[in-house]
Amino acid sequence: MNSAFRIWASLVSLAVIVQVGLAAYGAFHAVDVSDDNGTIGKTSVSDGFAAHSALGYTIFLAALILLVLALIGRRSLGSARVKWSGGLVGLIVVQILLAWAGDATPWLGILHGMNALAVAGIAGSLAGREWAAHRSGAGTPVPRPAAPM
Repeated sequence: MNSAFRIWASLVSLAVIVQVGLAAYGAFHAVDVSDDNGTIGKTSVSDGFAAHSALGYTIFLAALILLVLALIGRRSLGSARVKWSGGLVGLIVVQILLAWAGDATPWLGILHGMNALAVAGIAGSLAGREWAAHRSGAGTPVPRPAAPM
């Protein structure tokens, strides 16, 4: 279970990094389309951010799976994984709500970007701690003693 959690946490962290890249693509796509046409339409902007949006929902589902893995493995390693994974899910929910609200209130996009940094920090920190524990040997649960016969 430790390996599954560690690898899944790493994949979530990697997906968040890709997500930032897709946001940049959306912005540069809008600029490119405006250079070609002289104006930017809402459809052109939405098209550029489609992959960013899709990956965002995928990251939410991946974070939920990470939380389930943390809940399954909590007996052997305590509740720290559950707390950090739950916090990550909470930040991603806030991220999605800010994205929805940002369509109607553009200044909320600032908070969306700032929260994205928190999501990236938590996801990266969680994965990094898991790898550090694995390398030090602390990431493997202590085996239970055999029952006497």
